[in-house]
Amino acid sequence: MSELGPNAYGELCDPGRVADCYLALPLPAEDRAGPGRVLVVAPRALLHPAVPQPAGSLLYELATGHPDRRPRELVVPADLAVELRAWPRDRWAARGVDLAQLAAAVVGCWQRGDTLGLELPLDDREEARVLTRPAMTLARAEVRARLARQVAHAWRRWLHPSSGRRAGDSFL
Repeated sequence: MSELGPNAYGELCDPGRVADCYLALPLPAEDRAGPGRVLVVAPRALLHPAVPQPAGSLLYELATGHPDRRPRELVVPADLAVELRAWPRDRWAARGVDLAQLAAAVVGCWQRGDTLGLELPLDDREEARVLTRPAMTLARAEVRARLARQVAHAWRRWLHPSSGRRAGDSFL
């Protein structure tokens, strides 16, 4: 059942419909020199108890159930910000949805080892900003395509028999 209800177009989210998409969250810059990094996690990381709820479950619903979501799609904070705008603000703001706070909580879970994640390099610091600013659509598409290729490569390596994975292991 959708917590968000219908959006401005009458569409409903179907939580979990596309459970095999990925979230790409820019990692905080530890120093000002060098390129940034991004963390790729499964959307279920938003359901971790250390992530503020109900905001985490609401973003999980949006990430995995948005009507336009496709399998293996890489979802970035700017995508979620744009998609949230299609719903009345009172439906999600009252639940405490703060994308930066939720991303920081997921990164914290990964740093503690509570969730699986894949850390990937960005070409420069500007790319981290591209992933969080909705207005940078074309640049975000280029970064997303490059990161999606890296995730697909890591997934293929994980599938290989020599990866050490066991039956029931999940990629992310």
